[in-house]
Amino acid sequence: MNTISFKTSVKDKYELISIRPILDIIFGESNWSFKTDGIDKILSVVSSVPCAPMVNYILKDKGFHCEELTPSLGF
Repeated sequence: MNTISFKTSVKDKYELISIRPILDIIFGESNWSFKTDGIDKILSVVSSVPCAPMVNYILKDKGFHCEELTPSLGF
């Protein structure tokens, strides 16, 4: 399983309402999370298959910007 993070334009939990049902269906409730504290709003998805294009499509379809974040190597 891989965790992929996305910087989004989703501002708060109220805007998240429009994408929550589809994320729950596709990934399962426990396989994604949304961090709203701080400047950046980060969506993290745990998936065993490449899912970045699908997540990008879901958010853009609902009117949100979505950009996959490059994982840091931690050096």
